[in-house]
Amino acid sequence: MAAQFVIAVGATLGPGCAYGPVTAFTLPATVIVTVIIGMYIIVNPSCVGYFLCQCRDAFNPVLHLLFPVLGIAVFLPALLTAAGIPVLDFVSELSAPVSYAGPVVGVRMLTGIVVLVVLMRRHPERVAETGRIHLDGPASAGDTATGAEQR
Repeated sequence: MAAQFVIAVGATLGPGCAYGPVTAFTLPATVIVTVIIGMYIIVNPSCVGYFLCQCRDAFNPVLHLLFPVLGIAVFLPALLTAAGIPVLDFVSELSAPVSYAGPVVGVRMLTGIVVLVVLMRRHPERVAETGRIHLDGPASAGDTATGAEQR
């Protein structure tokens, strides 16, 4: 916890002292917004894939295909705007060092995808175990009991 505190203080005061308070705020805000919008965009095709592959009988073309595609179409310009990539006329480029947030987040997301692909090829059981953590169903016989079950 002490290391986390030191890192947080350094990440806050470093840019604040070097660039001023406005840049020190906008840099992490740009990173956070870019990551959240990127994750939302990634969840949309995941919804389509889940209902096409796992719950085919519950697949609704409007809810599970049209809305996710519209979500991507609506949030892609928002992602480009948040990252300061001037694809649209009304988007202006961000000034340095805030302009580095978009490429840094993009490289970080691509790195995560590469790590996932490597894990899926070399250790698919690890990826499966990570997926089981997020299941809402009953625990399997091999799982340990929760605190409520132990009482």
